[in-house]
Amino acid sequence: MVLALCGLWATSGGVIRCIEGYIFSRDALHEKSTVGRVVSSQLEHGGRGPRHLNPLADQATIYHYIFWINGVQMDDHDQVCKTPLALGACRKNGPVLVYYTYEPYRNSRLEDFAVAGRNTTRAAILPLGIGLPLLVLSIAGIVILERKNKSDDDPDPSDQRGRSLASDIPDDLEIVPHE
Repeated sequence: MVLALCGLWATSGGVIRCIEGYIFSRDALHEKSTVGRVVSSQLEHGGRGPRHLNPLADQATIYHYIFWINGVQMDDHDQVCKTPLALGACRKNGPVLVYYTYEPYRNSRLEDFAVAGRNTTRAAILPLGIGLPLLVLSIAGIVILERKNKSDDDPDPSDQRGRSLASDIPDDLEIVPHE
């Protein structure tokens, strides 16, 4: 049962990453870029961190950035800053390249959507590679144990067709001659 839960947990994590990778690759078809600026970067404790770098991290750096589209200021935040335009721009509130899209919904990143999609999908391989076999094998084991327990407790009446056991015949059976 524990293996089934571990397999389910790992498989669901891999599926979620595959969906994220698909969303990023779909956004890459409509992406545009502009220059923005990191407003602040802070280290948060208790976060999961950049998942594709270290899925078990207990601290994460969150980059808050602003950019302009047609004269309108937008702001967003991201855990990944891969597009600095100056040395140390991510940590020192410098200029960064911002990728954004409005189709099918508003999304922006400090990393190319195609690269983010590829990295996220690649990060799904390990959890799926471990989780799916664990899940399949544990479910098969549970089914086999249930069938074995069922056959031990309840013998199949179809196997006894046409046969009678001595215990099936009552002890006080009287045969009366037919008149």
